[in-house]
Amino acid sequence: MKKGILISGVCLALSAYSVDSQATTVVFNDFATTSGLTLNGNTNHTFTPQDGNVLRLTQASPNQSGSAFSTTTLNASSFSTFFKFRITNPGGTLFDGNTDTGADGITFVVQSVSSSIGGLGQGIGYAGIGSSVGVEFDTWQNPYNNDPGSNHLGIDINGNVNHGSGSPNTLPISTRFDDGNIWYGWVDYNGSILEVRTNQTGVRPDAASLSRTLDLNSILGVTNAYVGFTSGTGADWGNHDILSWEYRDSYNPVNSPVPEPSTMFLLGGGLAGLAFWRRKKTV
Repeated sequence: MKKGILISGVCLALSAYSVDSQATTVVFNDFATTSGLTLNGNTNHTFTPQDGNVLRLTQASPNQSGSAFSTTTLNASSFSTFFKFRITNPGGTLFDGNTDTGADGITFVVQSVSSSIGGLGQGIGYAGIGSSVGVEFDTWQNPYNNDPGSNHLGIDINGNVNHGSGSPNTLPISTRFDDGNIWYGWVDYNGSILEVRTNQTGVRPDAASLSRTLDLNSILGVTNAYVGFTSGTGADWGNHDILSWEYRDSYNPVNSPVPEPSTMFLLGGGLAGLAFWRRKKTV
């Protein structure tokens, strides 16, 4: 276990569900509202002076666990997703050969089990979730998990966070995910290969940082799944915040930061946001 817009007094809708005859897009430009998500454990949406309304998966305290998943299932036979995250206030003690405090990171998860699920500590809230794929942005080295370093990407399946001999399907990242800066992540699945990209510029790299060949339909047992994020802390910790998120339920890579919704509702009465639907005409 690790130590381990407001316009003229009217609020602008900041989260959206957009639907057409072919694809569904989930967009959260921030997390003033979490409508459409199921929050579990220590996860909540909170306001920060630095980033405004964020989805805080776990706070900078020991032994936290949390997750946020789509309340309903979405197509996951192919997909593209893009998100911004920031990890702040890392703390704890040093052991397991780590040279920096802070744990345990964030995992983007696609799973067919339940919208109410998650764990803590070294499993980054993902360990033990069967019928799933998890993309970990890990901030702690666990030798017994065969982690390649204290800061790495990993692609896991069926809730197993042990990467195995030689640490396949992982990639060390030289800059710390919990350095307090904004990070950007892209995860794309074309039906056979899952690709992960990450950087601090927000410009989508041409080449994937890490990829893995997967038959996700066989892993999930279905074509639709719950999608979202998990996190956990142990004796080390940090604030794990998702700042914005877009999920497209078909392979359609996001080439820029989350866009403003093309259709907007304006509300009075102090509501911070509203989930809405936009349907394109079929021909």
